[in-house]
Amino acid sequence: MRVETLGSEEEIEEKHGCADGLEWARAYVARLNEKEKEDRETIKAEFSPSERIRPGEQVSHDCGDLLLLPLYNGLGLPEVCNVISAGSNARYNLNEILETLVMLRILCPCSKLNSYELGRKRMRKMTCALEDIYRALSLLSSHIEDIQAAVWASSQSIIRRNTKVIFYDCTNYYFEIEDNDPVGKDPRHPRRPEGIRRRGKSKEHRPNPIVQMGMLMDADGIPLSFIIFPGNESEQPSLKKIEEMIARKYGLNEFVISTDAGLSSEDNRRYNMTEGREYIAVQSLARLPETDCDAALDPHGWHVAFRDPGLPPIDPSDPLRDTFDLDSIDLDAERGTKFYKEITVDKCIGGRKDTARPERVIVTYSHDFALYLRHRRQQRIPLAEKIVRKKQTSSRQSQNDPRKYVRTTYVTPDGEVTGNISMSIDWELIGQEERFDGFYAYGTSLDDDAVDVLRARSFHHEIEHLFRTTKSFLDARPVYLQRSDRIRSHFLICFLAMLILKMLQKRLEMPDVSIDRLIATLRKFKLGYIRGAGYMPLFERDELTDRLQEINDICVDTQIIKTRKLNAIYRKMLK
Repeated sequence: MRVETLGSEEEIEEKHGCADGLEWARAYVARLNEKEKEDRETIKAEFSPSERIRPGEQVSHDCGDLLLLPLYNGLGLPEVCNVISAGSNARYNLNEILETLVMLRILCPCSKLNSYELGRKRMRKMTCALEDIYRALSLLSSHIEDIQAAVWASSQSIIRRNTKVIFYDCTNYYFEIEDNDPVGKDPRHPRRPEGIRRRGKSKEHRPNPIVQMGMLMDADGIPLSFIIFPGNESEQPSLKKIEEMIARKYGLNEFVISTDAGLSSEDNRRYNMTEGREYIAVQSLARLPETDCDAALDPHGWHVAFRDPGLPPIDPSDPLRDTFDLDSIDLDAERGTKFYKEITVDKCIGGRKDTARPERVIVTYSHDFALYLRHRRQQRIPLAEKIVRKKQTSSRQSQNDPRKYVRTTYVTPDGEVTGNISMSIDWELIGQEERFDGFYAYGTSLDDDAVDVLRARSFHHEIEHLFRTTKSFLDARPVYLQRSDRIRSHFLICFLAMLILKMLQKRLEMPDVSIDRLIATLRKFKLGYIRGAGYMPLFERDELTDRLQEINDICVDTQIIKTRKLNAIYRKMLK
């Protein structure tokens, strides 16, 4: 028996704004009785082994969108679409198209043509025409920055956004074409925007034209903003562009920016300093002046940054308990320890000493990392020796390609071209590489404790996981669109899908649930249709499905769900 205190008649009238508290209470009890009656009802369905299902009848439905729609709507995307549509002559439902593309990017990623076909088979069927999808992509592309700004503002009312440290990195996506887009306007299609598909340094070492994406991520691993630029452009200028955008659109000006070596040019560092921001950037030790490099690799003066709790404690009476000499300690016994030291180097622009400024560099050493690099090198050297034996002269593809250990001579000592190619292992290069095993360095403008700086930087790898997720699970590549405006909108959809997934993951408050498992669970969240009875769950119930329903205040894992109830749940999710 359920017991619930409603309060006095006057309290009911005040709380619920009704004129007659007693009448409200009676209606409320009647609704509870009706709901209890429905919950106790047993539904029976009859099936015939000889009766065929109706042509075109769909018996299975993806319902993972039930768990995603509250966040999509909470980010204010329907309102943003309404504003964009009001300022255009669009005759289609822009929000319907954007919602369908974002939901399907998570639940069943595919091309826009297949998305159109699947959209017409969803529980909430898409009503637009195929050409409207492409028109919508072109319309959305001119509002990408405004959409990102609106989503950023709305997200703060759903979860707390931690922007004390912001991480930036770039990746690229290939296209199934052979030639670059024409430079400038395409004379065949003068009304189209200029193409952005260009050959560049592909992350996957493909010869196809690519476009590049830069993404900002907050300190909780949630996407913050993105930018798309041509595949043949340098990554470094993109950092300034995206920072200017979030300062202008988001109002974000004070933060610590963390970047990898490819984006940590001296111009970018000085730009952030002039804007009143701090930075943490990877610093190549091999590119430092010889005196600074020697100081960084000197075995004296190291401190403990992180230490495995399972290791024996350091003797507090040891006079060297705070400062270590790497040559005098058993590094094999300290494999779970990361050491650090600090040096100051002069950073110049273009080698001009008159532009020098001092920079704090934090150098780290990990014996585990050193052993890993040595192991990888020992795997590549036999491959390099095989290349020498077979005289394979193809060019090197990546930093980890064994061809980098091969020295090839095409001319005689007199400088004449020779038909005989001399190949050998470059042991000098291998020796130089071994010198830096286990060492890593960061340049920073922060004056915080070095351990705190290293701790803030340690989360940078998460942005690489975001890129892997978009490529492997959201199928952001390959891209079959041709127009640059529609290509940009494709990545907007991928960005929104990734944002919703990461926000949902954070709302779960289940640290052990990876984004991969979350996506797999959403895709298995299906309901089977039973004609005349309703719907039955086709997914496996576990603690994750329970939690997903709990945070959305729904329950669809009962043995049978009436059609009327499921429709009511969808209406609730759309509010």
